[in-house]
Amino acid sequence: MMKITYHDANQQKTATFENMADFIMLQMREVPALEDHLTIDQLEISGEKVDFTGSVLDLFNAYSNKI
Repeated sequence: MMKITYHDANQQKTATFENMADFIMLQMREVPALEDHLTIDQLEISGEKVDFTGSVLDLFNAYSNKI
């Protein structure tokens, strides 16, 4: 499981995905699951916190070549 905590308009929100491949697939759609400009506050993959700083687009770019 992949959990992304981000903030949008000063509100903290959370999105969960089955796995990284699911996140990448949903971001490639015409209307992505999350807007590219959103800043990620925390990233968890398989229950472990991952040290990541950046936007949703940065996350997509960092992991899209790894799956």
